[in-house]
Amino acid sequence: MRKVGILGDLHANLSALEAVLALFDLEEVDAIYCVGDIVGYGARPNEVIELLMEREVAAVAGNHDWALLGKISEESFNPYARAALEWTRAKISPEARDFLEALPLRIDTEHFCLVHGALPNPEEFEYLQSFPTALATLADFDAPIGFVGHTHVPMNFIQNPGSSELEWHFQVDWHLEKGQRAVVNVGSPGQPRDEIPTAPAVVYNLQTGRVQLLRTPYNIAAEQRLIRKANLPAILGDRLQHGI
Repeated sequence: MRKVGILGDLHANLSALEAVLALFDLEEVDAIYCVGDIVGYGARPNEVIELLMEREVAAVAGNHDWALLGKISEESFNPYARAALEWTRAKISPEARDFLEALPLRIDTEHFCLVHGALPNPEEFEYLQSFPTALATLADFDAPIGFVGHTHVPMNFIQNPGSSELEWHFQVDWHLEKGQRAVVNVGSPGQPRDEIPTAPAVVYNLQTGRVQLLRTPYNIAAEQRLIRKANLPAILGDRLQHGI
């Protein structure tokens, strides 16, 4: 395996998923992974899961996935998120539900770790937005690099050899040097929140350490129409065109 593609939070946005998968095909990645939150917000959960299964994408569970299944409370979710979960429960197919039920909370390989939020307690779905949380996450896996989502904002935390401190940056094309370790937030193609409406996805070269955050336009209007047709809160579609 030479290159892997990492998908961020998809949130039932099929148009965005199709667009970033096309990027991965152009990059000729050898395997595709997803950091979770496959459902929620968007109007095509079954179609997204069907495509993930078709493309043999390995994924971890996100907080929206677990909330849908009743594994965690949705009390902390905003009203729009709760409305989307209620709608999704009524629409999710048995096969899609089984897919979500089978998702682990983390995936560890020799080359990278994959989790939705932060470690060491992935079931708490903590946001990885600070140096202490990033350090705690790095301390809980052995691979050189970890990939997360949850915040919907791409960001890179870097730890240099022998250092207990971190650097961070928003670079979109960089190399993880030998001895360095990193936690990378891959953003969210399904609902970007970094004020850039194009769909992001990460390609990681296991041999060279190159980390690329690629972005692509997709059919936002189609997803907005489907959200409104489903009588989901209109804001869930409106925000897509602004990346917020």
